[in-house]
Amino acid sequence: MNMRKFGCLTAALLLSGCAVQPQNSSAPAPRAVVVTAAAELQQLPPFNSNLFEAYVGVTTEDELFALTAEQQADFLDDFHTKFAHLPVNERIAEYLHSITFGFNYKEQTYTASEALTRSAGNCMALAIVTQSLARLVEVDLRFQRVNNAPVYDRSANVVMVSDHVRARLYKPGETTSWVTVDYFPARESRNGDLVNQQEFLALYYRNRAAELMLDGEQSAAFAYAKEALRYQPLDSDALNIIALLHRRAGDETTAEAIYAFVLTRDNTNLNVLYNYLELAKKQQRPTLIAQLQEQINQLPDYNPYTWIALAERAYAEDDLATAIRMYEKAASYAPYLHEVYWGQARLYLELGRPLTAKRILREGLAEARRSATKKSFKAGWYSFEDPVIQKKPH
Repeated sequence: MNMRKFGCLTAALLLSGCAVQPQNSSAPAPRAVVVTAAAELQQLPPFNSNLFEAYVGVTTEDELFALTAEQQADFLDDFHTKFAHLPVNERIAEYLHSITFGFNYKEQTYTASEALTRSAGNCMALAIVTQSLARLVEVDLRFQRVNNAPVYDRSANVVMVSDHVRARLYKPGETTSWVTVDYFPARESRNGDLVNQQEFLALYYRNRAAELMLDGEQSAAFAYAKEALRYQPLDSDALNIIALLHRRAGDETTAEAIYAFVLTRDNTNLNVLYNYLELAKKQQRPTLIAQLQEQINQLPDYNPYTWIALAERAYAEDDLATAIRMYEKAASYAPYLHEVYWGQARLYLELGRPLTAKRILREGLAEARRSATKKSFKAGWYSFEDPVIQKKPH
């Protein structure tokens, strides 16, 4: 099978995560499951909508996938001429390859038209473009979850978690022959379950909610998170965003009720557990803090920022050996994060080991070349060369 890979990381929010619950899109749900979901929906705590202004600018599904007349013409011209010798599904893949060469990665979930106009966007935007083109020429497309380690990034006090999906473009009339469109393929990954259209749309609206929340547009974020629930009514991560928005708006009671509800049906969701724990700490509730911390301790924590925070705390307490171990732990989960290398280099400088510090930074630069943080890390690397390295006075 001829498979051309591009790559996509769909962005989401901490503590939200953009993992989707795989579901067979063609098989009808058993009646018992439907009844259970309806019963759970009745137990969902009411939202305090009065905290947020009415927002009418939510992108519709049609708007999400719409292309301008010029964009359609450009694609169809190449589809019927330049790539006419290829099977129709491969034509889409080749067209995407041609237009995304030099595509400017930007952490923004644009609509299909916006992404093509700007030649920019994140991988979710590219996935949306792929579906728009497939719809235009009636090629069957399905998204597949990829089981590899999520990617983490931090903005202010919010950690962004990125999961991985890729697209399959099928030959007409066939279900066993497809081209894989993979935006940023990982070196080690395993095929996961297919993601149906409802899940994909919920993921888009959840992504936009996270982005808007980070931009301080709380009312718009609330509207997008609620739209995600229209497609996945019990989505833990969309509910997590809504709880975060309530907490930021000052309604800790509703936030806690939502956290507690989610944990009754998804008690291993680290995103919700961490947010609930932060709320309990703010309210100085030792019994709840101990309970939530115990739940967290029972689960594997792949979030590198947990270990980075422990490293920073150890450094503040002048426990440099522990700080180095914590940074090393973070690097084992997320070797693409420049923070883990800068943190270690700083410590080795203070220990009077500048050569080790330089070696660590070289390792970080090698990883940065394979990551979206390349430019920011490289700028820091060059600035490191300028100052005179001095040992920490004893």
